[in-house]
Amino acid sequence: MTAIPTTHSRKRVLAWTLGGAALLYLLAALLGGPERLLAAATRLGVGGWLILLLASSLNYLLRFGRWSLYLKRLGHRVPPVASLAYYLSGFALTATPGKAGETIRSAYLKAHGVPWPRSLAMFFTERLLDVVVVTLLATLSVLQFARFGPFVLGAAGALGLALPLLRSPWVVATVEGLALRLRPARLRRGVLHLAGLLDTARDLLAWRPLYAGLALGALAWLAQGLAFLYLLSVLDLPIAPTTALAIYAVSLLAGALSFVPGGIGTTEAVMGLLLLRAGADPATAVAAPIINRLTTLWYAVGVGLLASLALGWRRRD
Repeated sequence: MTAIPTTHSRKRVLAWTLGGAALLYLLAALLGGPERLLAAATRLGVGGWLILLLASSLNYLLRFGRWSLYLKRLGHRVPPVASLAYYLSGFALTATPGKAGETIRSAYLKAHGVPWPRSLAMFFTERLLDVVVVTLLATLSVLQFARFGPFVLGAAGALGLALPLLRSPWVVATVEGLALRLRPARLRRGVLHLAGLLDTARDLLAWRPLYAGLALGALAWLAQGLAFLYLLSVLDLPIAPTTALAIYAVSLLAGALSFVPGGIGTTEAVMGLLLLRAGADPATAVAAPIINRLTTLWYAVGVGLLASLALGWRRRD
């Protein structure tokens, strides 16, 4: 395996993100009452925390299965253990705008002969299908929270228009034609790489891989949505499964569209607001989002850091 060392800029981004999140969560705990947050965390017990972490782990494994299908579709063979380590290492930088830091996987795959446009197309397709699945889950909010109807339906409409365009060879031909008219060589190469990315993404969005990717993505995000429902039940908030899934999905969608690193702050705020509207008391509306994010986003960052360390040790050996 080849390990790619973390640059100072990536370390800075991660440090600022972790520091900002710690301050944000500390402020939320103080406003909601630290003793109430501790009581909520204790009520889960060891078994409850394990259930939430196992649901997140299932999410990662299902998405890794989709990643492996894409590699196979593109004709690349990467040792399974190495491929899993590369995939998980991307989570170390998941708390970046649009999860762009996860593209560090492309650097690892380059050593296995996977060109940059192809690995970046895999990342692009993954993010696209995740947004599609989360948006579909978020449409449940139209039944519960009318205020969010235009926001969710607008996102669904935009995706409905984007998918046919991305599957069209006309888009790739247009981008290639634009590249040929550009004079600066560096800019021309960049646009040609974009055309290659779109062409690969078009292959990954063919009907069979599209259905497989959507199915695996749906199972992955449904697992975490049901874990959120379980968390609310432990915190004594009786809520319909459709409402819980809607709250979880709308919060994720709001965080993703905010382009704040990892959706930190935005996701928690929207989740807390929707929980209040669903009848939660203020303490639960503060505790549930924090516990949820600790067992999803921050658990993913921890898993990614461990995978990155393992790759570093392997390289030194």
